[in-house]
Amino acid sequence: MRFRRLAAVATIVLVLAVLAGCGGAPPREQRSRMEVVLLPDGGAHVDLYAAGRLRSDAEVRALAGRVAGALFPRAERVRVRTRKDRGAPFARAEIARAYRTGHRPFLRIDTSGAARELVARGFDDTAMQLRLPPVSVTASPDISGNRRWHLREGGAPPVIRVGMRPRPERWYGVMALPALGALGVALAFFVRRRALAAPAAGLAVAAALLALPLGAGRRGADLGVAGLLGGTALDVASVAPLTALPLGMPAAMLLGAMAVRGLRGPAVRHEHEAPPRDTGAFW
Repeated sequence: MRFRRLAAVATIVLVLAVLAGCGGAPPREQRSRMEVVLLPDGGAHVDLYAAGRLRSDAEVRALAGRVAGALFPRAERVRVRTRKDRGAPFARAEIARAYRTGHRPFLRIDTSGAARELVARGFDDTAMQLRLPPVSVTASPDISGNRRWHLREGGAPPVIRVGMRPRPERWYGVMALPALGALGVALAFFVRRRALAAPAAGLAVAAALLALPLGAGRRGADLGVAGLLGGTALDVASVAPLTALPLGMPAAMLLGAMAVRGLRGPAVRHEHEAPPRDTGAFW
């Protein structure tokens, strides 16, 4: 009886192994994801996370290049390289001139070609995330509300329409912050009246505190999308409003020193000491 049970179990295991070897088990669904990022200077890059599904990094790069070419058929140049995100490799396709910058740039992204490339390599469901420059922008259709779509086999690939409305005057507005900070520091340290030095230092500190809530580091994107700046000049313009932050540090230290001196009261002078002069930083 025991021998019969063992024989039955062995037969079942053998049958399952044969079915698995002959394709009796359903194939495992392959999934991938990609991020499409539009840059302020008119470029873009496509990050394809499918390294674990293909045989080599070269195959991933080749697939990423074809997907990027399908998404941006009018691009001037596509360069693909392998990158790593938390130790996991992925392919990044860098696209030059993915869209034309200007007063109101418009871009139409047809994902049907990219979906065909992915499905042909066995990726039946690819999650696509679209990231846009920090300017006034609309993207449709966007049913999910988070600019995420799925490219599925047999589904209708979305045709995404992106409209951007850059406002370069925003950059000029936030550039007033470092100007006010520099003015406040200069007055606080070199003015000969404490009544003016304290408000000037407060002005520099306020400009530094407002830099982050007003998005000073993102306003350079308006210049890039509008086509006014690009390359290194755009990088410099993007970080220029943030110079208000370091200007606020010495002003805050000066306010602290003034507060401590005010709490301690005037210093007691000896007869041979000359009275201090009200000369700003050299009080």
